[in-house]
Amino acid sequence: MLAYLPHRIKHRDIAAELDITLNTLRTHLASIYRKLGVTDRDDAATRATETGLL
Repeated sequence: MLAYLPHRIKHRDIAAELDITLNTLRTHLASIYRKLGVTDRDDAATRATETGLL
């Protein structure tokens, strides 16, 4: 799921590609944001890149 963060793909499209519900995607994203210590997708992509996760 981290690989989708830097791209401007809509959440519903990511969920469809991963074959999960939009709510499940949002739950996973919230967990990722919390673990990275950020509040949005752009900051998460930046932090993930800085830490070598992407």
